[in-house]
Amino acid sequence: MISNMQHPKDIFTDILTDITTKAFNSVSQSDIGHSISHCDAQFGDYSTNIAFKLSKLEGQSPSDVARGIVDSLKQHNSIEAAEFAPPGFINVTLINQLWLDYAMSFNTSFAHSQLGKGRSIQIEFISANPTGPLVVTNAWQGYYGDILSNIYDSQGYKTNREYYLNDGGNQLIALGRAVQQSIGVEFDAEISANLYRGDYIDNTAEIITTEMGSVEQIKQSEPSEIGARAAEIIMETYIKPDLARLEVRHDSIYSENKPDIKKTLKRLQEAGLTIKKDGATWLIGSEVGLKQDEVLVRSYDNGDSYFLKDIAYQLERLEERGFNETITIVGPDHHGQAIRLINTLRALGHESFTEISTQTIRLIKDGKEFKMSKRKGNYILLDDFLNEVPTEAARFYFAMRDTNTHMDFDIDLVKERSAKNPVYYSLYAYARACSIQAKATEQGIAPAKNLKGYQLTVAEKQLTLELSKIGELLEEITSTHKVHQLLHQTVEVARAFHDYYEKERIVGNPKAAQKLVFIAQFKLAYQAIFAIIGVDLLQKM
Repeated sequence: MISNMQHPKDIFTDILTDITTKAFNSVSQSDIGHSISHCDAQFGDYSTNIAFKLSKLEGQSPSDVARGIVDSLKQHNSIEAAEFAPPGFINVTLINQLWLDYAMSFNTSFAHSQLGKGRSIQIEFISANPTGPLVVTNAWQGYYGDILSNIYDSQGYKTNREYYLNDGGNQLIALGRAVQQSIGVEFDAEISANLYRGDYIDNTAEIITTEMGSVEQIKQSEPSEIGARAAEIIMETYIKPDLARLEVRHDSIYSENKPDIKKTLKRLQEAGLTIKKDGATWLIGSEVGLKQDEVLVRSYDNGDSYFLKDIAYQLERLEERGFNETITIVGPDHHGQAIRLINTLRALGHESFTEISTQTIRLIKDGKEFKMSKRKGNYILLDDFLNEVPTEAARFYFAMRDTNTHMDFDIDLVKERSAKNPVYYSLYAYARACSIQAKATEQGIAPAKNLKGYQLTVAEKQLTLELSKIGELLEEITSTHKVHQLLHQTVEVARAFHDYYEKERIVGNPKAAQKLVFIAQFKLAYQAIFAIIGVDLLQKM
């Protein structure tokens, strides 16, 4: 159940709107909402710069406008303090009861909303080629996509998680040849050098040999046929178990062969976006804001390019399956591909596709780059990585990083049980709350039945205020997709709790019974946050 308790910031917004709209005809509710921000605790709960906008509209100085608003705010029974801060800022502190009521509204649906009710979104993530096991770069995409999906769920969207399966094209021929090479077929040096290698290829070859009955059968088969079967085996034997270890889920696995390529090409032609030259069909780059033309249908084999397949897939998501918004999360070095796809979709009338690219990852151990077992000398296998780092710790740490920045993943830090480790630091806050409750039970102290008249302490107020930022942040992330901000704010909530724990004696306090109620409410909110993050909380650490 989503609480109907009004958020303190919304209460202040309503108060400020009422005061300013009565005094000034030119102000709008939107202006008010955008003018309010959190301020440093020493100055109050919220700050507003609305006086600057009003001064321009009304032809008065910001200080005169701000002072007039402050005088009115001081008269309101929900405002504890309102102060003018030159040259035109206003700082406000709300009364204790509003924050107490808000804290008492926390439940396991804390910070959930119906912002996206009636809207659907599909998030496609990981979608690694079925030519080999997942690698460490897929972990970032996986955790980020999973948490972003959870955030959309929490905000009332109908969310679909998809794995796009690249199960066609030349890569399956190369995979088939790799299997054939594993059982003894010799290829030209140029072909052989570019084939997949590794234990997983040898294991796949053994499975196919058993299925087909002999090595000779594999040698005589078409590489595309062998590759198609190998891709199925790799998906079931390696990729799906890797996804399970990541603890991410997908609602659908969608083949690249499903979208209607011919229909897409006709759509592009009718829009005047294609040209024939050199025996190939090209997207006219200048028509979609690109510096060069992009091939859609190749000349040498009349085959469809990956770009054309990408366009077809995105159109199919937005039009045939009718998602209001679509997101694709990809790995490093996809920026150029994202621009051409986004521009082409816009030229066809679609603005609601977003591509998010994670960046390169460097593993650090003992202060230097750490190399584990690799595939073809370039990729660190996900399975090996997760043997080093627990998935829940990796999930938190990966999700904390902005996808626009390169990552140095410090294995030692992620495994360290200290305040320097943000994962441990955040989980320890909940364990401390549980320990408080356990000690109270041992001493026969029961929670109060209600908190009527209870005055939140400075530390309790600060913790409640930090928790109040979570809901706003979740709503913002549905537009910005900056998942890492949720993790950073979670650390701030943990910091506020640790500060509370260290400053105040709870068990043994004359108001211990009331404080136990506050602790219980904190735990409900924290459980809701970590359910979205996808990390299990621990009662003891």
